[in-house]
Amino acid sequence: MNNIAKFKLDRQNYGLALVEEFMSTEIYDIIKNDREELAKWLPWAKDMHSIDDEAKFIRYAKEHNIFVLAILNGAKPVGMIDLHNVDEVNHTAEIGYWLSSEYQGKGIMYNSVQSLVSYAFNFFDMEKLIIKAEIENEPSRHVAERAGFTFQKTEEPFAIYAKQKNG
Repeated sequence: MNNIAKFKLDRQNYGLALVEEFMSTEIYDIIKNDREELAKWLPWAKDMHSIDDEAKFIRYAKEHNIFVLAILNGAKPVGMIDLHNVDEVNHTAEIGYWLSSEYQGKGIMYNSVQSLVSYAFNFFDMEKLIIKAEIENEPSRHVAERAGFTFQKTEEPFAIYAKQKNG
């Protein structure tokens, strides 16, 4: 497994690793169990109907150089976080994330975002990172704010947050 970051919370080991096809079953099971909640904020959740759909997404991400990471509890996937809409000219990218309802509210996503931010600034030479959270998605907005992202503007239905490399 290609581990990018590790952190410990309440004596549990968590980390980020490049998502791999063998993770499809566990990731799909989370999506299936949390579909109703995920679909409120993430339209793709309604269209993910099988393990094969998840495996296809992982292959697509790899083929199109989308930096998608599994959030792990030990070796078990519990969510995902990614960099997308990467602009190599302006050194900007957006961060997207979701987490199993079973693991929310424990600081896992905050630590995952912090780890990805550090990686993006230091290894991908990004200068600015953006999080677009639906205005009504208070937990996601809280993660962005707690991780040091600054509210920039509203673009219905999103609240746009940004973090500068040296800001």
